[in-house]
Amino acid sequence: MGRSYESRVEKVARHRLGGYREYAPPPETAFFAEALWTHRTPNVELPRGAGHRVLPEIAVSVGFDVVRDADGRPVEGCPLLIGPKLRPQVYTIVPGRELAAVRLKPEWVGPILGIDPLDAEMQVIDLAAVRPSLARPLHDALWQTRCAEEAVAVLASTLLRLRASDCEPTAPTTAALDAVRRSEGAWRCERIADRAGISLRHLRRQVHDATGVSPKKYARTLRLIRSMRIADGLSRPPWADVAAAAGYCDQSHLIRECVAATGSTPRELHAERRRQIVGVAELSNPV
Repeated sequence: MGRSYESRVEKVARHRLGGYREYAPPPETAFFAEALWTHRTPNVELPRGAGHRVLPEIAVSVGFDVVRDADGRPVEGCPLLIGPKLRPQVYTIVPGRELAAVRLKPEWVGPILGIDPLDAEMQVIDLAAVRPSLARPLHDALWQTRCAEEAVAVLASTLLRLRASDCEPTAPTTAALDAVRRSEGAWRCERIADRAGISLRHLRRQVHDATGVSPKKYARTLRLIRSMRIADGLSRPPWADVAAAAGYCDQSHLIRECVAATGSTPRELHAERRRQIVGVAELSNPV
């Protein structure tokens, strides 16, 4: 996809947190990709509390974990499969390490990778152990990249060309899951089923078959992610407003769901995430 693809990736960044950057997928990959993302860490000792806590998510990413030299050439690294997380996980930040990845829509994990998403739950696996026919061409192409944006373009273009099989998710499954994602968990299941033109029972079966979880759990996960992303941009979030914007009934509902999903209150989680923002910003832009 070349340089023009890389430039488009850079122009549509939609979220950042410390060394993490997330981009909307270009139109040609949006049917199977939720997002493109990168994570870079400065090659210096990190401040205390700058670790990256990954929130629960029902997603699988195909990525490139790499250390580069001063000219951007890969020194060590390999393509990875990053499994879904039904509970939060602290990502150990290694100085000088870079991750570039494509986050797949759950219903496309089977057609593209030939696996059940939950088979890789809470795991980070060498892609060669899961799908060697995909890992080989990816490794060769990724080794020619000089930055994370080039790597993510290679990942997206390769996944676009290769499939594990000719099967694709059914239209009702795609419609139902797209409706959940568009609402970011704010719509009730009944409304989603109505929009997708299927029964509530059929919706539940389609979502569970594609993701391994119920529509309600999928929606709750997306809603929590949205609430924390809203708060990420604010030093002192008005939590009642954040809760309303994310689709919660009230602030108490947000607090209950956040504690149940992460073990922390929204305020505690926000403070942890802000420490990462400040720490990495100071390292990236030394005074």
